[in-house]
This record gives sequence, structure tokens and C-alpha cells, in this order.
Amino acid sequence: MSSLKRAQKMAGQREHRERAQPGSRAKLGLLEKKKDYQLRARDYNKKKEELHKLRRLAQNKNPDEFHYHMINSHMGFDGVHRELSPESDDETELQKKLGDLRNLQYVKHKLQVERKKIEKLKATLHMTDMARQNTHTIFVDDDDDAKTFDAAKYFDTPKELLGRSFSRPKTETLQRNSVSALSKAEVLEAEKLRKKQYSELVKRIEREKELTIVVEKMEVKKNLQASTGAELQPKLVKKGTTTKAAVFEWQYERKK
Repeated sequence: MSSLKRAQKMAGQREHRERAQPGSRAKLGLLEKKKDYQLRARDYNKKKEELHKLRRLAQNKNPDEFHYHMINSHMGFDGVHRELSPESDDETELQKKLGDLRNLQYVKHKLQVERKKIEKLKATLHMTDMARQNTHTIFVDDDDDAKTFDAAKYFDTPKELLGRSFSRPKTETLQRNSVSALSKAEVLEAEKLRKKQYSELVKRIEREKELTIVVEKMEVKKNLQASTGAELQPKLVKKGTTTKAAVFEWQYERKK
């Protein structure tokens, strides 16, 4: 019964409203209400307490205390401390970029693509080993024969084709097939194209080696993560370098 009377009393009361911004001050925006002031006051007091806490910690700090963060961070020109990113000497820029384990399948795919392109270039250039340079040594009887030695006559091929170490037909073959010797301009153009292909092949071989190292390091990292929590932790045998992954030794205990 008392609750009903209280409800009737509340219904008969006038609703309280906070006054709005006067028209002469409308250019200043909305008038701050009590709830806005409370939020602003709480934020101010929270920041004030935090500053007081930090000031007290700074006063009670031991000036002779050492912490590794002192040497693992530095202050910039803007006065803000930033963490020093550890520079790893055993990784190149490509290895750092692709070192995430989530890229393992992607790196393996790119490695297979590079290997196929290398095989295709080698087949085009009629070679099997880029590192080996073929040499052809001719032995003569004396110095006079060495001075008068004619390579075109000895190999029986036009002078324009002497610089080629492959696909160098003899003069008789060219005459039999009614194929005229290439002009000097054509030979130079062919040599220019061949050098360009060799340069591309060298770059792809270097990239293939780099990707192989990345895959090896990522495989080692994956195996180390899989060994987390095991009783016997792997032992580092040899530290990794930019050209070789680290070597770990896993010790297995026979369960009886």
C-alpha cells in the first residue's frame, strides 16, 4: 500500500530539468551538465593519482640499480624511449622477411618455381654446370708455331664463331647445308643475349641458394617449437650463419 502511495506521489511531482545554454552563449556550444562534469572530474583525478604514484616511485628508486632495459632501449630526439631491435648477424634481409613459420609453404613453393626456371635456362643455354669454365688448350711444337697459330684454321670454323664454346659448326658443314656464316653484328647480338641469360641464371641460382637456407632455418625453428615442453631439450651443436642453418642434436631416451 505504501508503495502505491509513493508511486502516486512521484507521478504528481514536476520533472526536474537542467537548464540549457542561454541564447547569448550558444556560440560556446552545449552547456556542461552534471554527468559531463563527473566524467571530467574522474578522469582528472585518475591522472593526478597516476602522476603522484610515478613521482613516488621515482623518489624511492635506487640510483645505483641496474636493469637490462637500460641498455636495450634508447631515447629518441622526441624524448620518447624506444626498444632497440636486436640485429641478428646470422640472417640476411630476405631471411628476416620470410622467417615467419606461416610462410613455410610459400617459401617452399617459390623454391620449386626457382628450380624449374633454373633448369629451363640451363636447357636453353646447353649447359649443365655454371660454375665450371671450359678451356681448350692447344699444344704446338715451338714458339714459331705458337706465333703463327690460326684458331679458325685449326678448328675449321669461321672467325665469327670462335668465341662460342657450343654449337660451333665447321666450315664444311655450313657449306654443305648452304648456310652462310653469321655477320659480325648478328654474332655480337647473339653474344649480348647469351650474356644476359647467363646473368639471369646466376641471379636465380643465388636466389635458389638463399631460399634453400631460409627453408632449412624455418624447418629447424619448427622442430624447436615442437620440442617445447619435452623432457630432453635439443642441444645446440653449431651456431647458424648467413649461409647455413643452426645444427641441433635431439637426444632420445628409451622408454622401458
